[in-house]
Amino acid sequence: MAVYTGKSLVVVHGATTLTHVRSASVSPSIANVEITAAADTAKTFVTTTTGFEASVDILEDDTASLTDTELVPGASGTLKIRPEGTGVGLIEYSGTAFVTGYSHSTPYDGVVAISVSFMGNGAFTSGVQ
Repeated sequence: MAVYTGKSLVVVHGATTLTHVRSASVSPSIANVEITAAADTAKTFVTTTTGFEASVDILEDDTASLTDTELVPGASGTLKIRPEGTGVGLIEYSGTAFVTGYSHSTPYDGVVAISVSFMGNGAFTSGVQ
């Protein structure tokens, strides 16, 4: 696989392809439980369930704000992050996720941006389209 940039990044949540996306990140994880017994000399753990969190940074569009309808906290849908764009055989990270919140950034000398946070609600898939 060759190194690539995020220039062709596409992010979809539910039926909405997000516009003006600047960046996206996804963090898969696994929970663990400590099983150390009293006589043990080192901590030991077992893994339990998997999950993921994601965030997407988009430029605010004053003609149609996604935070009014599609990206309100609690909105749920399949989140698809496609770092190489859309096409057969290209990388895709996906899973059902709901919006946990968003924050607006309004600098006096830059563009207005929104950072949207997602929490996975089910299995996470790392594969190809």
